[in-house]
Amino acid sequence: MSPVCNQSDVLIRPLTSRDLPKVRDLHSKLLPVQYPTSFFLQLLLVPTRACFVAYKMAHPTVPIGFISAAIQQPVSTVRCFSSADVSTRALRDKTTLDPSRPRLEILTLGVLPSCQHRGLARRLIQRVADVLRESCASNSVDGIPICANVATNNTEAIEFYKHIGLDVSTNVIRNLYRALSYGSKDAYLVVGV
Repeated sequence: MSPVCNQSDVLIRPLTSRDLPKVRDLHSKLLPVQYPTSFFLQLLLVPTRACFVAYKMAHPTVPIGFISAAIQQPVSTVRCFSSADVSTRALRDKTTLDPSRPRLEILTLGVLPSCQHRGLARRLIQRVADVLRESCASNSVDGIPICANVATNNTEAIEFYKHIGLDVSTNVIRNLYRALSYGSKDAYLVVGV
């Protein structure tokens, strides 16, 4: 029997070291990319990264969803990661992503199928955006851009991001998901405020 997920029965809280094994297992079940242990440790230790986990209140040790994200500092001041270069290159035609401003990059997002289409992913995005926006030096700026990479064949995720108001770039980021053994290795960048 699959769990019914009512919004009032769901608790969202920051990732803890105790959560790591179960959250890593949930990542493996929901996402086609296998992340190393170091990815999850960085979510706990790096101040510009955050991860939130959703649980049913009746089962507070069994995760039903997660989001991990990072504040990317302006390209002109800090060369954060290679994805900053890819994001800038992929959106030269977009006015919503200004490389001189910080942005929130969604690294991973997943919700159990039995809990989808109930607003949980949107709540996870809002929670991480609020927390990382508060920690950003320029939090007084109206609207920090939010971006994510989505596999070109992940139509459900693309439709979700469109539904919450993000734009899908027409540019394709080739071979972004090199480690995938199946499916598209290419991605789109989705962006919004």
